[in-house]
Amino acid sequence: MESEDKEKLLNWLTRCDAIAGSDLFVQIGHPEDQVTLLKATLLRASGEGVDWREIYRPIYERWRSERPHFPDLNPTAAEIEQRRSGLNGT
Repeated sequence: MESEDKEKLLNWLTRCDAIAGSDLFVQIGHPEDQVTLLKATLLRASGEGVDWREIYRPIYERWRSERPHFPDLNPTAAEIEQRRSGLNGT
């Protein structure tokens, strides 16, 4: 992986980790909004050519015990791929 690609991946990983680490969604009683925002951010990363799985996998592993509302990788993959297809018109 080239240095620019690594930097882009790290940038998106940092953004997504900040979303995952936020307690605000749980505190206000809307953890589903946290998942929605995280998925939207992963979709944007994917649109920039970043492998979103490389972002979500470590976040899910890190936060799954504290964020049981985070979906597993496979359902997330299916949803993101479906949304990407819709955006690409395929």
